[in-house]
Amino acid sequence: MPSTPIKSCNKYVLSYKDSSNSTKQIGIYARDAYDCLMLARKFYSYLDENPNSLVKIQQKF
Repeated sequence: MPSTPIKSCNKYVLSYKDSSNSTKQIGIYARDAYDCLMLARKFYSYLDENPNSLVKIQQKF
């Protein structure tokens, strides 16, 4: 993924369920929701190994 200045990115909150079924949230700056998901999968191996644990991705304004 090419580097993008943070001014052109939006803040997203990604929610997922961990192995104990509690909801966790991650704040990520990305160009769109798909990039948010790809970044989260890259930096959080749990999301990469358990793709069905994702609950939602919400853009913050």
